[in-house]
Amino acid sequence: MTPDREMDAKQTAAELFLASFEGDCEDEPAWDAVRALRRRNDDEVFQLAAAYAQSGTPKHRARALDVLAQLGAGKPFAERPHFDESVSIAIAHLEDDDPLVAHSAAWALAHLQGDTATSALIRARKCADAQVRLAVSVGVAGSERPDAISTLMELMKDDDAEVRNWATSGLGLAGGENGPPVRLGTLDSAGIRDALRRRLTDSFREVRSEAVWGLARRKDPAALQLLLDRMNSEECITGDEMTAAEILGLKSNSPLEELQAGLRNLLRT
Repeated sequence: MTPDREMDAKQTAAELFLASFEGDCEDEPAWDAVRALRRRNDDEVFQLAAAYAQSGTPKHRARALDVLAQLGAGKPFAERPHFDESVSIAIAHLEDDDPLVAHSAAWALAHLQGDTATSALIRARKCADAQVRLAVSVGVAGSERPDAISTLMELMKDDDAEVRNWATSGLGLAGGENGPPVRLGTLDSAGIRDALRRRLTDSFREVRSEAVWGLARRKDPAALQLLLDRMNSEECITGDEMTAAEILGLKSNSPLEELQAGLRNLLRT
């Protein structure tokens, strides 16, 4: 049994919250407690989290938001009680005086998602804190709303490389993952392609890769050629092969030679 599962079985919700406050914010035992609380997904956990969210101690507020971020995660929304209240609590702390709390609030909204959370994240896109902007770039990426797409385009020009990376990835994948009516990476427009092309010369390699992949998913000829060139060189990485397989409708573990041949055939059409 893993440590967090042992916690889940042996400790009360109140004890788990106290354990989550111990040590530094990134300490694994504290996160074990957070994960155990999320799994409980009951009224007691929510009420304790809501109370701690009003605490005068920043770490208590942050941990409460960390719990609410994924309370009942993995279950259908109908089985996630207090979802709307969790979103409201997170929004109320987006401008918290303590950066740690603001970070947790932004990431809570990024995990919770939904229109209300997305709207709040979009409003936070100009926050001076790069960690909040990073949460925005992650959180709005699953939305096809025009204002979410324009937010990703804006964050693709951010001073922070990781913010640009996640925003570029989000725009590159825009289109959803669940088939019709819109398939992964197929939400397309001249503006989306132009935004991706501008990142082809980004100073951060990961951003350049995401731009290539995003354009290639849209069957952009120049990007398909760039992808093929990368796959013919020593610079080929796993993401190149995965993107090629996705474009060609092949298995992700298809041989490199098959993927290269498929791209060459696609370029001829």
